[in-house]
Amino acid sequence: TEETDTNNYYLVDTNEALNKLISELNQADAFAFDTETTSIDAMQAELVGLSFSTIPGKAYYIPVGHESGTHLEINSVISKLKPLLEDSNKGKIAHNGKYDMAVLANHGIEMKNLACDTMIAAYLLGEKSLGLKVLALAKLNIEMTPITTLIGTGTKQLTMAQVNIAEASKYACADADITLRLAQLLQPELENQGLMQLFTEVEMPLVPVLLQMEMTGVKLNANYLNTLSQSMQQQVYDLETRIYNSIGHQFNVNSPQQLAAVL
Repeated sequence: TEETDTNNYYLVDTNEALNKLISELNQADAFAFDTETTSIDAMQAELVGLSFSTIPGKAYYIPVGHESGTHLEINSVISKLKPLLEDSNKGKIAHNGKYDMAVLANHGIEMKNLACDTMIAAYLLGEKSLGLKVLALAKLNIEMTPITTLIGTGTKQLTMAQVNIAEASKYACADADITLRLAQLLQPELENQGLMQLFTEVEMPLVPVLLQMEMTGVKLNANYLNTLSQSMQQQVYDLETRIYNSIGHQFNVNSPQQLAAVL
């Protein structure tokens, strides 16, 4: 196996570097991107950084929410990236893009034109494991750094916000870089297997629809549900009472062993 070459991974921690990156992204037909956050729950996650890649092997990381180190002011970065990410003519590539789109939406960006989600592409191609790291090893023979190497595990686990910016940059750049490489590999496979129309006309347009549904949620009548719960509890009590009366003694109806003995 190989490891990602970090020689062309760049940390974007000045406004000059950010403007240069945005210029490069604007010149590309499409680009891969990824977000680093504090949670796997997109609705609760705080944005820590963003990574981008336009050419395989080359990527950039913009830190915006680390607890220490030099990083750019998040609102300024969001303001500069917003027109680019909302440009429907610019193709975006992501792995599990719905998550990243939700994170961006919570920061006022309605990302448009998710042209390729490599997780969905892998699913259509019948891959059993859909994680980026597993796919990188299986399809590209590249062994990526697991997230636990940076944040640890268990009760002492950190968030990405607490990770050293230099280390986070290498990790995040690899995510964007490998996502781009996977897209270039998987899309021809979709074409060869006659799945490209399903991918581009059904699966990709469905992502923002599902995201909107998740973010909008479902309106519930809490008072009715509470009344229904009380009614059901009373029904359970009445049924248990009838069972006890027919048997002649009480027992735990929810215990398979006790229920089997009674039956």
